[in-house]
Parts: sequence; C-alpha cells; structure tokens
Amino acid sequence: MLTDEELPAAPAQTTRSVDPLVGTKIGEFVIRERVGAGGMGVVYRAEHPLIGKQAAIKVMRAELVSPEQEQRLLVEARAVNAIRHPGVLDIFNFGTLPDCRPYVVMELLQGQSLADRMREQERMDVGTTAWVLEQVLAALVAAHRAGVVHRDLKPANVFLMEQPDAAPLIKLVDFGIAKVMQEHNALARADGSTLGTPDFMAPEQIRRGEVGPAADLYALGVMAFHMLTGTRPFQGDNVQVMFAHVEQVPPRVSSRVEGIPPELDDLVFQLMEKAPAKRPATATAVRLKLRGLARPPVPSASLEPDTAVKQESEPPSNVESRAVPEMPAAIVPPGRRNGVSLAVAAVAGVALLGTGYWWGAQAGKADQTQVIAPSRPSEPVMAEARPVAPVEPTPVTATQAPVEEPPQVIAEEAPAEAETATATLAKSTKLPPLPAGTASEKKMEQRLAGLFKLLLARAKDVDAQGALRGKLLQQYRAAADATTDSERARIHVALDDIEKELTQRIALHDAPPPAPVVIVAPEPPRVPALVIPKLPTLPQGNASEQRLAQRMDKLVAELRTRTQNQDVAPDLTKQLVDIYKSAANATTATERMAVNQALDAWQEQLKARFPR
Repeated sequence: MLTDEELPAAPAQTTRSVDPLVGTKIGEFVIRERVGAGGMGVVYRAEHPLIGKQAAIKVMRAELVSPEQEQRLLVEARAVNAIRHPGVLDIFNFGTLPDCRPYVVMELLQGQSLADRMREQERMDVGTTAWVLEQVLAALVAAHRAGVVHRDLKPANVFLMEQPDAAPLIKLVDFGIAKVMQEHNALARADGSTLGTPDFMAPEQIRRGEVGPAADLYALGVMAFHMLTGTRPFQGDNVQVMFAHVEQVPPRVSSRVEGIPPELDDLVFQLMEKAPAKRPATATAVRLKLRGLARPPVPSASLEPDTAVKQESEPPSNVESRAVPEMPAAIVPPGRRNGVSLAVAAVAGVALLGTGYWWGAQAGKADQTQVIAPSRPSEPVMAEARPVAPVEPTPVTATQAPVEEPPQVIAEEAPAEAETATATLAKSTKLPPLPAGTASEKKMEQRLAGLFKLLLARAKDVDAQGALRGKLLQQYRAAADATTDSERARIHVALDDIEKELTQRIALHDAPPPAPVVIVAPEPPRVPALVIPKLPTLPQGNASEQRLAQRMDKLVAELRTRTQNQDVAPDLTKQLVDIYKSAANATTATERMAVNQALDAWQEQLKARFPR
C-alpha cells in the first residue's frame, strides 16, 4: 500500500566500494555517489562533466524490473512534464541501462521533507500551516488543470528546499502513481490492487471508485489536520484506518487544539468530507480561503562571507541531500499558460539581444531553474531580506522571499563611450563593475546588462518579491570574481535559466485572462431507504420467550437508528432477518441461548460499523 521513499544512503566510502554504478556515465551525466535507497530503487548524485550541473538519477532495483514497475517510472515522468509548472519536478530524461534497469534523471535538491520537519516540531502554527498548504495547492492547481491527479499526497511527498535569507521553496514530489485523467487505463496495476498511502487515502480511492482531483483535496485535509494537531485524524493499523476513512466522521481540529480560526476549522472539516461532491470544488477555491491566514516561516540566517567561500567548493555538512522531483512553486493564475501574443514575444526578444547568439541558442537546452554558479551573501549596502506572504496569484516565486530590495536607480548623465554597460549599472546600484578586457568578459558584461535592464523595467509586473533579482545578483557577483572562461561558462548556464524564467513570467503576465470555467458538481449518489421484510410473530409463552422477543424488537429499532433508516448495510439487515426467523422457531432454552449468542455477535458488528 505504501509508496517507496528514499532513505539516507550509506557512507560514501562504503557505497563507492560496493556500488558498481559509481563513477560510470549514464547519458550525459557521471554518477558521483549514492545518496538514497528505498523499496523501489536507488538514487545517485550525478554531475555533468563539462558544465558541472548536478542532477539526481533514480535507478530501479533489478529484482523489481517488470513492465508494470517500468510503467510507473514512465508515468511519473509523463505526468510531471504534462503539468509543466514551476512547483512540480522537471524530470528531464528517461532511459534503460544495459542490464535493462530503467532510470529517470531529475533535479537534486537540499533540504528535508515536510514529514521530517513535522517529526522535529510535532505541530505547526496556523500561519505556517496555511502558507505551506497554499504553496502545495499552487502545484495542485496546475496538475489538475493538466488532467493529472497525484493520488499519493502526504507530508513525505512535500519537500522543503532550504535557502539562505528566504522562506523555503515548497516542492511537490513523487507522481509515481499519478492518474492522467485522459488515459484511464494507463496507470492501472495488473492485479487491480489499490495504490496510495492508507493514512491519506480518500474514501473513493479505498473503494477503488473513480478518483479525481477531489481525492487530492481529501489528502490535503488530512495533511492540514496532522500539521495543526500533530496527529492524524484516524489511528490504527492500515485496515482500521481505511475503514475509518470510509465510515467514521473525522474529528474537528478545534477539538484537539485551541486557538484555531473557525474558517480554517470548517475548511479542514469540509476537505475531509466522505462524498467528493461535498468537498471544495477546486484547489483554487481552497487557496482563496487560505490566503488571509498564510504566513511564511522565518527564513534561514544569512551566510557569513567566510563560510560562503567554503560552500563554493564543498556542500554544507548540516543539510541533507535529497533527490526529488523539481517543483519551483510559482503561483500562476488558471489558464495563464496559454499562447503568448506576438507583441510580448517581440518585446522579450529585443530586450535580450545583448545576450549573444551562442548563449541564446543554448537557453533552450538548459534545465529549468538549476543554478550552477555558487551563491554569494548579500552586500551590506542592500536592505535586509524579509519574507513576504503571497497576496495575489501573480506569476512570481511565492515560496522565495526577496533576497534584496530593488536598487534605487539614480538618473545620471550619459556615460563616456569608453565606459562599459555594467559600469553604468554599477554606479546606480553600488555593485562592483564587471571587467570587459577580453571578448569573453565583454560578452558576459553585455548579457548581464541586458538582463538587468529588462528585469528592472518589468520588476513590478513579474518580480515584485525580488526572487529573480536575487538570482541575477548572485550571478553578477560570480561574474565579477570570475577569472577563467570555464567559470564564465558556468555562469552563462545559470543565466540561461534566469533568462528563460524571466521571459516566461513576462509572457504569462501579458497573456489575456482565460475565460471563466464553470464546474458543475456531480449529484451525490442517493442511498435507498431501509426496507425490512415482514417478520414472523415471536412466541411469548414464558418469561424467556418474552425477553427474547423484546430484544429482537429493540435491535430492529437500533438498526434503523444507526443506519439513519438507509439501506447502507444490506448484509447486516439480512443477518438480522435470519436470526429473527430462528427466534420464531426456537422452542427450547438451548435454542434461545444460541439465538442470543448470534444477536451478541450481530450487535457488535453493527456498533463497529455505525458508531454513534
């Protein structure tokens, strides 16, 4: 029933000595070390030998290779690329090793899962919980719009990518059992078994019914309950928990924790409704209800200058490396991914002319949002970073707080002809000027000047929180310190990602709004009324027969009360009718005792399935 989750790998020395894949080349990447292993596969950290790009490669275990399991990896890659949202992993390659083991290539992140974070602090406050849920919903909105249902949403599949001076980036991972709604048969297991994690499965998923976006919203409600209270709504083994999801009314958050806003308490309860039609209509509707409550967590402390140098050559020792699907969590309004007008394309093209032909051609090949150049601390002259909660669904990275305040551009006289483009920019922003002595240096400073010019011109539209500007500043400082062509090549690759993201944001902002979509909720299934056939008359010649007759009448009434007079347990109704007939034919004390024992067992079943 459980999906596999990668576990911490063995120490590097042991792994290198026993794992034959370490040091080998898969596609364009060389495997450097083994970083995780789970029930389904092994995850490795890999590196591009020329440009140094880091990636994660997940290889299926040899003993599990089968058409069904290979299909699961392929489904995950297809689902992620169908969504194409910055809040969902970009799996950028899929293949098979010479020994027939399939693999996928994806982004390598540093941080921890939401499950690990919850184990550390037990429960979260209202503001942080609402903020995390809103970021997860941003990815779900895009997934559902693309026709993809995650079907295994849980804290272990929500990844918190820590970053200095900013709130963590929320990454929704593991679409391995996702359902692409346009391909109903693409994801079914050969044995027809249920897929998912029992603690977070919706009732219709447990019954193997039609699973749609409402199943993800149910799992989100269970996650919200767990985050706010520190416990899940239903406890027990897998079978007991699944039975409770189908039959039992969940407790309210306010019954476990004080100080919960009534609107949040009602929303979580509504998300855990048994009938899909009674839950909120869409993930967008849930986001709108959470917006006023969301407060991003306090960002990580800034790195000191002396530690920043160390991190350029070696990874931080106190941050766990995880291989997860890429999900840069940009908030995109519904439908804003449609076509871009010619005017928008022309503006973006003219503004980026200074980037150089070769590097422009490489932009289409670069992997999304993977910044290669080392990060650098903020300059002391810039304003201190502050986490800001997202207020409108504009196409900006809501999970990353601004690294620095936008610089105040000071009007100056036209520079002399000998002054470079970034020298003028350096005067207005107090950044160090870039060298332009060689052709490589001149190409770099022209590209950075062009990107800064475009970003400053459209900052209010596409980078209100300064996330893109922070990335560009990091590469600017790296360019100022670069001394070789290979270092500048690494910076160009990072600029490819920034340029692509900036162009996409401008296109999304300027695209016309979509026509509103009216979703009609399906009518909930009607349950027929309870009908009990005519029962035989019971003998009442002595006290024992009278007591048995009275008990039978009480149990008939109890059946109607607990089922609310609906035919939801036909098996129990048939059992009671059969026992009633046995009581009518009982003539001895021994026979009446057997009838009472049968009634005891029947009554226990009734109470278990329909507790008051």
